[in-house]
Amino acid sequence: MDKVIKILEDSFKNQFFDKQTKKEIKNILLEKNLKKDDLNFLSTTAFNWVKNSGKVDSFAIEWLEDVQNFINGFRVKNRKETGVCFSPKNECAQKICKFIQKAEQSLLICVFTISDNSISESILKAHQRGVHIKIITDNEKSMDKGSDIYALHKQGIYIKIDMSRHHMHHKFAIRDNKTLLTGSYNWTRSAEIYNQENFIITDEKKLVKKFINEFDKLWQEMTPYQ
Repeated sequence: MDKVIKILEDSFKNQFFDKQTKKEIKNILLEKNLKKDDLNFLSTTAFNWVKNSGKVDSFAIEWLEDVQNFINGFRVKNRKETGVCFSPKNECAQKICKFIQKAEQSLLICVFTISDNSISESILKAHQRGVHIKIITDNEKSMDKGSDIYALHKQGIYIKIDMSRHHMHHKFAIRDNKTLLTGSYNWTRSAEIYNQENFIITDEKKLVKKFINEFDKLWQEMTPYQ
């Protein structure tokens, strides 16, 4: 925390709080096991600097507001994330899209098939904003009419398939190596409209780690999609 306080102090004294400063602080905080009291301490420290500075001008007010918003945003991001969805007709596809939209660094997707255009569009947008994406899917289902696998591959997304007479039948995704989405739900319009399906979202570390290990194992075994 001392390093973060020093960065914030320099920021206030030198009258800047730019993207690079925020990125530097964020990288430090992401490595910490932060508690509510830690974030409250940072907020209070920033407030006291402005209060005791003797010059509460427009910069000081804007700086404090910016810092508080930044800290509060980090506070929200570090809440435990859990959720569940049952189909049909319960906006499960929309929830999957929101899960994808929150990705900042990486998406590991291991699903039987992808043919829901809304989900495919969310994957493509994540790819376009720089999220590193890997997809594992079933070789036979990738050739189905309506499959979006070829279209995603053509946009430069890394995709691998199984090459056996058996199915790669998993349905899970991992966001930023921290949050897991998994269940019976196929990423199709039929799953959204007709099928009785389910998935859960969790950031339970032990579960996420096990699914990352499974994905890594499968990635080594599978064949690049062409």
